[in-house]
Amino acid sequence: MSSNMEHFRQQVYFWVKQIPKGQVTSYGTIAKLAGFPRHARHVSKALGSAPDRQRLPWQRVIGADGKIAFSPDSDHYAIQQKLLQQEGVIVKKGKVDLKLFAWRSPLESSDEALDIRAEEFFR
Repeated sequence: MSSNMEHFRQQVYFWVKQIPKGQVTSYGTIAKLAGFPRHARHVSKALGSAPDRQRLPWQRVIGADGKIAFSPDSDHYAIQQKLLQQEGVIVKKGKVDLKLFAWRSPLESSDEALDIRAEEFFR
């Protein structure tokens, strides 16, 4: 595996762990935070291949439209919906109201966060 891909995965795991219980964010937001904008699909692949020991709250990552990305008739869909509901997130017809449950990531919380260079941010 390339070191770039491993770096990407480690960044994805780091950022997914930052999502607070009871909140959600999108695959695209995680990709941006990981330093790889436009790689949202790769976020789902990284989460799917994460070792169990990571204990990632993968259920907190959903589509940008607020929808659970799995097929509604799949086990993964049912598991994700159940895990989110256990955290107090309301899921209606496979969709989360982002106005109520969206995590304000460092990218969205303040303009200052956008001005910090990666080297400074990860110190």
